[in-house]
Formats: sequence, structure tokens, C-alpha cells
Amino acid sequence: MKCPPMPTVCVTSSVCVKIPVVIQRMERIDENSEVADIAMELVSRTALHWESEPTEGEIAANKRVRQGRVRIPSRCLREIIDEHKSFSSRICKPPVAVRVSVGREESKSEMVLSPGAFVEAVAHVNIQDWIPSHVLSTCSITVEFCCARKDSGSKELSFEEENNTPYVWCGQIRRTVNASEAEDMGHRARVTFFQCGVFVVSACAKISGRGGLAEETWWAPHAETIKVEKENK
Repeated sequence: MKCPPMPTVCVTSSVCVKIPVVIQRMERIDENSEVADIAMELVSRTALHWESEPTEGEIAANKRVRQGRVRIPSRCLREIIDEHKSFSSRICKPPVAVRVSVGREESKSEMVLSPGAFVEAVAHVNIQDWIPSHVLSTCSITVEFCCARKDSGSKELSFEEENNTPYVWCGQIRRTVNASEAEDMGHRARVTFFQCGVFVVSACAKISGRGGLAEETWWAPHAETIKVEKENK
């Protein structure tokens, strides 16, 4: 469900409130091709402008309207970024772009199959050009497929349906390569469905440092939906 942003929020005096702020992921490199100042950019994007709203009696008394801005202290934000290394990854654009497809027609929101049919899942991983080559040489990327039933655990499913294998992958569901060799990495595998239901197929890219000491996982922003149902005769 998408909701339009609220340009104005009315807050009663002497009341403590929490205002959620949604921002787009930030670029790692700025317009001058330099490393972006994440702290200052986040402060700028989350700053709120406030303005007092006088009551009817105050308007009659020519009460002055006050204005101001509320922002995150940059010093505190920099300390958070330094202490929590994963913070930047959560607010900045990912170092890889992951896309997954199953051959679905663009005009349809889901693919419909019969039990026993299969689809070929294809994953594409692109590495962003702002990552230095010396960093790529120390990392590896693993592309992995994932499939799950949407109604898993539902009371409508019988014990037999819940415990039997609803689908089987055919082929290698994960592939690992050196990051320096994966400028436009692709991988594919087939998945066969045996039970009726609604399934989602997605893919992720795992970035691992040398020795596997550090790892980040990035999922495709959109998964493919597959509906398996028996044909009406």
C-alpha cells in the first residue's frame, strides 16, 4: 500500500512525537566524482522545518509566528557511522544491482503453471562502477536463488501438502566468482513445481571479503510470483 507523503504535520504544544522520515538511498559518489559526505547528506535530507501556529486569541494580539529547523546533530551522526560499520550500507545504494526473471509476460503480474511444469530462473548481477578495483580483487560474489511458498504454514494446507516437497531445483542454485571477474554476472537454474499454490522466486548476491570475515547480502528488489493450479477440464 502506497501512501502519499505528508507535507505538514500538526503537533500540539508540549507533546513529544516521533515523525517517521522515508528517504531514497544515497549515492556513494557525489556530482564531483568524489566520495559523498554521507553524514551531511543525511542531515540535509532529514531536516524538518517547523512553524508555530498561533491561536485565535494570539492572532488578535498580533502574536509573532516563529519558525525554525530540526536536524540531526552531525557530530552524533558521524559517531554512529564510525561505530556501526553497517549503517552506511543501509542508507546508501548497494554496490551490486540484482535482477531476477522467469520469463513472465510484462503485461501480467504473475505466471500461471500446472503441477509438474517448470520455469527457468535467470539472475543478473551488475557491480557498480564506483567500487575501486583493489577492493574488488579482495572480494567474491555468490549468486543464489531462493523459492518459497506464500501460504506456507496456512491452516488450509493438509499435513501431507505441508510436508511433501512442493518444488525441486534442477541445476546449480548458487555460483561463486571473484568480484573482479563479475562485471555483468549471470546465472540460471530451473525449478519444477509439484503442488498447487502461490510461490515466489527471487535471487540474492552475497559479497564476501577475503577469508569470509565480512559478508553482505543484497536481494533483488522485486521477486517473481508463480501460481500453480490444476487445469480445468
